[in-house]
Amino acid sequence: MTKSFKHIFLLLVACCLAQLTLAQEPARNDWDGPKIKGARIIPFPSYNGSPYLTENWLPGKIELTTGEIIDSLHIRYSSYKDELFYYNSEAACQINIDKATLNGFEFTDIDGRDRIFRKLFFESYTKTYRFFEILSSGSISIVAHRKTGLNTTTAYHDKSGILKNMEYVPEHQLYFYSKEQGYSNVKPNTASFLSKFEKSSQKPIKRLLRKNRIKIKTENELIQAWEMISKEGYKPLF
Repeated sequence: MTKSFKHIFLLLVACCLAQLTLAQEPARNDWDGPKIKGARIIPFPSYNGSPYLTENWLPGKIELTTGEIIDSLHIRYSSYKDELFYYNSEAACQINIDKATLNGFEFTDIDGRDRIFRKLFFESYTKTYRFFEILSSGSISIVAHRKTGLNTTTAYHDKSGILKNMEYVPEHQLYFYSKEQGYSNVKPNTASFLSKFEKSSQKPIKRLLRKNRIKIKTENELIQAWEMISKEGYKPLF
């Protein structure tokens, strides 16, 4: 065997060993792109309903805690886990963006509406940060926590014929929000809306609503009512 042949043979053996070693290494579960930090997502359990706010990946942008804006992304928000995902086309995978690196995000839904979410501190049973959709912005805003719960339901068979008794259910919560005063829960109906104001203010507010033909039954009507009476100087109780 000539020396040159030995060298070629040893080189081939070394290449094979290197490929074998790489093949045996598990794929990394974390994703550290140049700017977006996160991890590859783990699929949610399959039940009736959806763990996502939207059915599709939608065009949007994110704001990092550094203040930097990254746009031209396809993102999807899990209202079940309060997590934001984006599709990384270069790696051909879905990334769960590290919430600690985000100030918020925006996307355009299938109806062409711009949806704006901000990460806000929320203190309930635990102190944590949540994503809230900004429905009306100002010194006092109306924000929505787009929560989805996983609840027990009547037993059913899924598309594969498997018997299940859980389903994803939207449980959206609306609040008046002030950075200084915190949150005050409000529901999209006239009685709940009026109860958020001093008793002495409730009758004149009711007259204003009637005068402007506003009956609060939906989120949009709630926003319309608030933006109208806030111009008159009324403020909700916290």
